[in-house]
Amino acid sequence: MTIKRSFAVLCFILPCALAHAGNHEAVPAPAQAVGDSWTYQYTDVWKGAKGNINRMEVAAIDDAGIHVAIKRAASGALISTQLFTPEMNPVERGGMHFAPSFTRYVFPLAPGAEWSNDVLGDNSKAGKQWRYAIKGKVVDWEKVRVPAGEFDALKIVVEAQYADVNDSSKIGGKLTETVWFVPTLSNYVKLDYQDADAAGRLYSRDSWELMSFTHKAPALAATAPAVH
Repeated sequence: MTIKRSFAVLCFILPCALAHAGNHEAVPAPAQAVGDSWTYQYTDVWKGAKGNINRMEVAAIDDAGIHVAIKRAASGALISTQLFTPEMNPVERGGMHFAPSFTRYVFPLAPGAEWSNDVLGDNSKAGKQWRYAIKGKVVDWEKVRVPAGEFDALKIVVEAQYADVNDSSKIGGKLTETVWFVPTLSNYVKLDYQDADAAGRLYSRDSWELMSFTHKAPALAATAPAVH
């Protein structure tokens, strides 16, 4: 994996705590605790239709990473379990295993930071393997308003070209994630997702917006009150 960062200041070598728009301090890796949760409203942007409201809840933390239970917000019914790295990069998600992980973040984060790497996605149940060529970039600090409140967030754009590992005749595509990451919450408050075929034709557009959260790990005061 190659990583390029061009920081205007060198404060990332210090234990920088504050991370607000305008001060350009780098953001260290997040800290989670069992019981942390983030509740999101899913929207099918392509169809203009709101979908389920689900809660991501940290169920366990061990050497394997962060184990997250995905539950229906209204009933608490368990939908699935997912695995993330300590940096909150997906390892197990929706039947797909990423090796080493889907690199959504590379810490410390600061405007101008860039990274690239290749990741293998293996869906054993479907008998499919995909190679992802990932490029990520931190665009800048940006204020973003979601149902949970208004936050200072780092806007991150991750693009991934993908193709079938075992069948070169299968045409791949390109997915793009635009993420608004809030350090005080150790997660994103908004995620926009697009998927396109090899010709660049979009066929999927989705978004997730934060409705509420519970953050038990030590953190700075958020710009909106936590919901317990």
